[in-house]
Amino acid sequence: MQLRTFVDLLFFKTSADLRVEVSRYYLNYFWWILEPIFTMGVFYFVFQVLLSQGTPNFVAFLLIGLTFWNWFGFSVMNAAASLLNGRMLMLQVNIPKVFFPLGTILQDLFKQLFVIGLLLTFLLFYPTPVSVTWVALPVLMIIQGILVAASAILSAMAVPFIPDLRLLIGTLLNLLMFASGIFFSEEVILPQHRWIMYLNPMAGLIKNYRQVLMYASWPDWNYLLKLFLASSALLVLALYLLNRFDQIYPRICQE
Repeated sequence: MQLRTFVDLLFFKTSADLRVEVSRYYLNYFWWILEPIFTMGVFYFVFQVLLSQGTPNFVAFLLIGLTFWNWFGFSVMNAAASLLNGRMLMLQVNIPKVFFPLGTILQDLFKQLFVIGLLLTFLLFYPTPVSVTWVALPVLMIIQGILVAASAILSAMAVPFIPDLRLLIGTLLNLLMFASGIFFSEEVILPQHRWIMYLNPMAGLIKNYRQVLMYASWPDWNYLLKLFLASSALLVLALYLLNRFDQIYPRICQE
């Protein structure tokens, strides 16, 4: 398949899937706003009201963490089933199988860009500084985009062989979410144990997002370079494995 045809088909499918998704609900696109607000409200009530989390500017702290975590978590979880969900199409058309997780990744990216825009609008009026460090935000998002793509494609590659992995991936994502520092600052963790938290790449990314958007500080460029290189290597591996099993998926996805 020619690259131009592949790209056109990819964007057509992504657009069609987004329209189908919003058509299922009375409020259509408003759910892209309401869903993160409701989620934030629940966690705010639990961690700020019930548990008296003492983090300053906790609403912004929580919103930044949830916004960028949801981009990662939703993309990986949704992509995990993308090859299984696309089995009818792959039986009819010989198309590179990366098409299916890429469609899911683009669909979630589009929705999250909308939410990120709302987050930035909120922060303009919130009592945290608007700083020149905000120009580092695209760099952070590009690095996270590579991490998201690598993790999502890797999960999509593996699940058709062992469908039960979807349950394991969901459990792992829940563990990573609560270990990403979304709801608490690193100060609540004993110093000798903080390295465990930062084995989770999303924990380091969320910390850097807050540095840039809340604290008017530049991110840790050394950390970001290491994460960029590691995520890029993981993406190359994921693409290689997906391509390696390309002709096997039509058979195992219909079983």
